[in-house]
This record gives sequence, structure tokens and C-alpha cells, in this order.
Amino acid sequence: MSYEEFIKLYERCTSGNCTPEEQKLFEEYRDNFELSDIPWSSDFGDKADVEKRLKIDLHNRLSKNQVKRLMPVRWWAAAIIIFALGGLLVAIKYFGGNTKPYELTSDKNIIKPGSNKATLTLVDGKQITLDGAKKGQLFTLNHVSANNDVDSSVTYRKNTSEITGSPQPYNILTTPRGGKYQLILADGTKVWLNAGSTIKFPVDFAGSERVVEFSGEAYFEVAHDASKPFKVACAGQVVQVLGTHFDINAYQDENAVKTTLLQGSVKVYGKSRPSTSASSEIIIKPNEQAVFKNDQLSKQTVDADEFVAWRNGVILFRNADIHDVMRKISRWYNVEVEYQGQMGNDTYNGEIPRNAAFSEVLKILKLDDINVKLNGRKLIVSQ
Repeated sequence: MSYEEFIKLYERCTSGNCTPEEQKLFEEYRDNFELSDIPWSSDFGDKADVEKRLKIDLHNRLSKNQVKRLMPVRWWAAAIIIFALGGLLVAIKYFGGNTKPYELTSDKNIIKPGSNKATLTLVDGKQITLDGAKKGQLFTLNHVSANNDVDSSVTYRKNTSEITGSPQPYNILTTPRGGKYQLILADGTKVWLNAGSTIKFPVDFAGSERVVEFSGEAYFEVAHDASKPFKVACAGQVVQVLGTHFDINAYQDENAVKTTLLQGSVKVYGKSRPSTSASSEIIIKPNEQAVFKNDQLSKQTVDADEFVAWRNGVILFRNADIHDVMRKISRWYNVEVEYQGQMGNDTYNGEIPRNAAFSEVLKILKLDDINVKLNGRKLIVSQ
């Protein structure tokens, strides 16, 4: 079988359009498959190991070909993307010959991956731009100091163990589209904000509970304090915990608010819930997700790690439609998306490292037959 014949057979099999005879032929040929056509680099790792893992992946792709993949269909591109060390997109230059990766520019606008950046708004309205590049104290208020750390986090620290009962002033931390940042609250709770997110929080927690307001997406690691429940109010619901790890996706352009639990347990209920009623609340456990949609709560079992992949540097897609794919890409790369024509019902699986150049993202989309065109900072998607 020639190289060209193999490419055609591979594309037919992985798209679900092959006959049983073609699939059998492909599997027989795959067993003798070698990566001899790839210009190899030591950066890719051990060649024999990559070949073995590629064969396993091809088998999995054949067994799941009813779902359209958000991955390149050519075997050599798949090898480079899927099996590069650490799962990163390296050697992407082989998508288009030996051209090096490049950033897309238009009208002096450079489209880059998101980065560590946020704006902190103080109680008096003053705004402080944060990027984690400089370490130092931002301010001291009452018995709490706020510092911007070099690891791209703003940290609130108590300067005394004194418990203050009076209400504390609120600050607001906001990440733009194409930004992320970490916040450590005065009680030790850690919050990772995804792009386009906002959290409003007291400088310190007074009274019998800890309450923050939130929109967008964030991962919380709540410091345990049995005497003060921690509550997150967002998009018509409240998440209540004592100490736990969970993710909340509460973007306004999503059709539901999703709270995914990784550790501990949380109670989720609607803000309008009668205080004496338990019918509008649910309790979720690890690998469960509370879904708040149309003022109704439900829960489902999930793989929680999928929903926090963004915190680990990956844009992850699992059975995502084209709108899901584009929402995640547009938030992280701060681009506008315009749809032309009726979008199909295809679903996509795959992942894109959040440090990938936008040019690489476009190539991946196009290789998966997603028609995209860039006009300035507007990404036009068509059938």
C-alpha cells in the first residue's frame, strides 16, 4: 500500500465512512505501521514508544469513530500532537512544511494565548492592574495586608489573630478575556480565576459565615472552618461548604451553571429557596456535578478532572458541539466569534494546550474540517 493510499484509508476509517473490508485492511496494515516518514527529533521522546502509543490511539479512534474528533486526521500530524512530551503541541511546524509557528497579526493586533493578568478594584473605586511580574505589598487595611506575588497571585494576610465582628469592606478581582489569576483570601481559601471572571469578596471574613459573589469560572480550595460555612453566590444559586475543592462554571453565555466537586461535599441551592424548605437543594459528592438550569437543580456523575483541565493548562473538549468549542477558544484568546450559515450537529473530542499559538489552533480546527477565517480579531465560522 502506498503512502497516499494509506492516508485515504485512514481518513475514511477514522471518519466512520469505511466498509468492514476497509477497516479490516486498515487494522492489518496498522500492525506493520512505522513512523519512518516523520523527521524525527529527540524532543519527541523514544520513537518505538511513540509508535506503540500511536497504534493504541488509532485503535481507539476506530472504535469511537461515531464522534468527530477535534484532532488532525493525518497520522503523522496525530503522532506529533498526541504524543509530544508532556502532551504539548511541539513540532507543529510539520503541519505546513518546515515553517516555524507564528503569531497571527492583523491591524497591529497580536492574537496570543491568555496570560496572568487581572484588575483589583478597592473599596474606594481605585483600580490596580495585576500581572504577577512584580512582587510587593498593594495596601494594608485594618488588620489585613494584600500582596501581589511573583507566582501571579494576590494574597490577603491577617496581621493579627484578632477577630473583628464589624463588617469588612469588599474588594473585586476581575480577569479579562484572555486572562487568569489566583487569589488567596484572608482565611486561606485559594481561588483560581479563569478568563472573563469576577469575584467580590470581603477583605476579611466577619460574622458567622464566609460569603463571596462570583461570575465566570473558578476553581476553589476552601480552607476548613467548621464555625464559618463558606458560601459562593452566583447566577441565582448558592454553593455552601465547610472545606472542599470544587469548580464553578457560571458564565452568562452558558445555558446552565455547573458546580463540579473534586473533594469533600457541598450543598447547592437556589437563592430564592425558602429557608425552611430542603426540596430545592442538593448535596453532591466527589465526581458529581450540580446543574442549575431554568431555576431547577439536578445532579449527574462526571469525571471531575475534565472540568478543571483549564487550571492544568489545557482547553479540553468532550462531546462538545461547535458552540462549546468556540466559546472556550474565544474566551482564552480574546477573539470574537461570528457564525455564518447553519451549524451542523457534529461533536468534538480533543484538547489544545493553553499556551499554543493561535496559528496552531486555527490549523487544528481546519484539519478537523471546521471552516474558520480570521478577520482582525473576529473568527468567522461557516459550514
